[in-house]
Amino acid sequence: MISMSEHSPNQIKIGILSDTHIPSRGPHIPEQIINDFKKRKVDYVFHLGDFTNIDVYKKLIETFGKDKFFGISGNMDGYDINKLLPETREIELMGYKIFLTHGSGGPKGIIQRLNKNYNLTGYDIVIFGHIHHPINEEHNGILYLNPGTPTDKRFTDVNSYGILTLTKENIEFQIIEI
Repeated sequence: MISMSEHSPNQIKIGILSDTHIPSRGPHIPEQIINDFKKRKVDYVFHLGDFTNIDVYKKLIETFGKDKFFGISGNMDGYDINKLLPETREIELMGYKIFLTHGSGGPKGIIQRLNKNYNLTGYDIVIFGHIHHPINEEHNGILYLNPGTPTDKRFTDVNSYGILTLTKENIEFQIIEI
């Protein structure tokens, strides 16, 4: 488990993306997202897989810095991304244990499938992608979050990304529609 030093003693802001599918679903990450992350002064950026192009990874590293970026590979990512990024990550921020994964299968039953595939007991937050649909749900004391996709409307009516704000007392997840 990676334990991160806090940038602010009171809160941490994380910009969260998934399933960008560049260039098949868009030429690049929408600038609105990059600008919003900068405006909010996010402490970290998470990408939950299906970059599909190494340039997306490089742009996020270049823009936010290697120490602020955490990504995982997705089922549509090629060898270049798979050799750089793990399939899952465990991170601890503000005392919260966070599990990152891309996910698998269809949208129906995804949370049950995540629990079948991984031992998620002990985590406070599970953040995943894959289904292209935003989720903010609590099950058995664990918060399950999915930012949706900012570029692909094949499986959803909305494009979106997320902002996760952590304080010692509170977890807030905003789904931002674009």
